[in-house]
Amino acid sequence: MGRNFTWCLLLAVSAVACGEESGGGAGGAGSGATSSGGAPSGGSSGGGGVSGTAGAGSGGAAGAGAAGAGGVAGNAGAPSGGGTAGAGGVGAGGTGGTAGGGGTQLTWTRHTLAQLAGAAWTVVAELDGDSKPEVIGVGFGAQAGLAVPVGEVNVYTRTAGLGTWAPAPMVPATANLNFPNSPTLSDVDGDGDLDAVVPTGFLVCTAIPGGGPCGGLFWYERAGASWLPHTVVAKGAALFYHHAEHVDFDGDGVKDLVTVAEAAGAFGGPGQAQAQWFKGTTTADRFETTARKIGDGGGSVPTVTDLDGDGDLDVVSAQYFVKDASFVWFERTAEPSAGAPAGTFVKHAIDTQSGPSILFQLVPNLYGDGVLRAIGANHTNTSKAPPDTAAEGVFVFDVPAGGALAQPWPRTPISFGMKSRAGSPFAPQGAPGVFDVGDVDGDGDLDVAVSGDGDPRVFWLEQSPSGWFTHVVADSLGQAGGLRIADLDGSGTAELVVPVYEANAIYVFEHP
Repeated sequence: MGRNFTWCLLLAVSAVACGEESGGGAGGAGSGATSSGGAPSGGSSGGGGVSGTAGAGSGGAAGAGAAGAGGVAGNAGAPSGGGTAGAGGVGAGGTGGTAGGGGTQLTWTRHTLAQLAGAAWTVVAELDGDSKPEVIGVGFGAQAGLAVPVGEVNVYTRTAGLGTWAPAPMVPATANLNFPNSPTLSDVDGDGDLDAVVPTGFLVCTAIPGGGPCGGLFWYERAGASWLPHTVVAKGAALFYHHAEHVDFDGDGVKDLVTVAEAAGAFGGPGQAQAQWFKGTTTADRFETTARKIGDGGGSVPTVTDLDGDGDLDVVSAQYFVKDASFVWFERTAEPSAGAPAGTFVKHAIDTQSGPSILFQLVPNLYGDGVLRAIGANHTNTSKAPPDTAAEGVFVFDVPAGGALAQPWPRTPISFGMKSRAGSPFAPQGAPGVFDVGDVDGDGDLDVAVSGDGDPRVFWLEQSPSGWFTHVVADSLGQAGGLRIADLDGSGTAELVVPVYEANAIYVFEHP
C-alpha cells in the first residue's frame, strides 16, 4: 500500500510515461498496495544479493557495503546489540539485523496467479469448506486518460499447481468502485460463512483534473456464489479508507467496524487522519452509517487490542499523513455514554523517530518467549533531494518495562539495505511497503516478508539465533503491494503471495 501511484497517474496526465520513471505497468505505474506481488518480464532473481563498494552479490543492484548471495548488504561498522560485525555487514547480537551472505539461502520459483490491472492487495482465506485456501486479489484498475480508474476484487481458487487459478468476481468493475483496498473477511451477518468488508478511495481521485473524492466503506454479503453489496459510507466521501477491523468494540455482543479515514495534504504538506468506529446493529445492513470519532491521527491499517491490559479495547496504528509521530495508539479511558457516544480516548506516541510509516503489527510471541512485541515498517525515501531524515526500514519494538504508556518504545532495526528509488517531485517513491509475519523457512520461528514498494524488490527477513538476516526474494517488482505468507498447496512449506502494481499481476513465490 504505497503512496506513489498517485503521482505517476498525474505524470500520465501530463503525457510523461510512468514507465520511464519506475519501470511501469500497463496503464501507468502506481504504488502497490498489499499482498501479492510479482516481477515484470525478466523473471525473479532467486539468489541475488545487493552489490556495494566492497563487492557484489550475484544478480544484485547497487548499494552500500558488500553482500553475499541472497543477502542485502549493510554498511560495515560497529555491531548492533552486542553482536560482532561481519564482513560488509552489521552483526546483530540476537536483536538487530545482519547483512551479507549469512542465514538460510532459499531458491525461489515464481508462478503467475493472475494478471490483474493495478494489482494492489491480497488476502488468503478458506471460503468454500474444502480446506484449500482461496486468494482474494484486489486490483486498482488501469488508468485511461483523465478518468479515475475503476477497480475490482476477485476470488481465486487453485485448480491445479501454484500457477493455475480460477477467478470469480467478488466486486466486479461494474460496481464502479475507485481504489478498493484491503478486504477484511469476517462473518458479518452471523450466517456461518465469511463476508467481506471492502474500504475504498485514495488521494488520486482528487488529484486528477475533473476528479472528486472517492472514499467509501462497504461490506459484501456472501449469498451462495454471489456477493451482495451493503453501504456503510457511500462512495464520494472526502476521506478514504484502507482497512477496517470487525470486532465487538463496545462490548455489547454485536461486532462493530474500527477504521481510520485519511486525506493527503496539499503539495506534500501534513494531511488528515481520523480513527473512527461504526457501531454494529442487528438490522439487515448491520452497521450505523455515521462514524464515531476515536481521535485524530493513526493510519491505514489499524489493529484493535487491549494494549494496556485494563480489560477494554484500544487502537494501535502506524501513521503516515499526520506528522506528529510514526506509530501511535489510542488508549480508551471511558466507555461510550450518552454524552460521549464514541467513548473517550487518549492518543499516545509509540515512536517519533521513524518518519512517515505504513504498518504496525503486534506479535505476541515473536521470539518464542511469550512476550508481546511489535513489528513496524516506515515508508520513507533517502534517495530523493532533499532526502527524508529517517532511513527506510523495518523495526522490532519492545513494550517498555513500565507498560504501554511509557514512551518511546525501545526500537531495534531488523532490516538492512532497503532503499527507495528517488522518484521525482511529481512521482515520489517510498519504501518499504506492507509486510506479513510467518515462518517463511520452516524452522519453527517467525520471519517477516516485506514488499519493497518504492524499492523494486521483495524481501524476507530471517529470524535466527544470531540475529536477523535480510534476503532478496526477487527484484524488478516495482511497487509490490500487500503480500501474504501462506501454505497455499498444503505442502507444509509457506509460499509468498505478492501483488505487483507495475506488473499488473499477482505472483506466488515457492521455495523447496
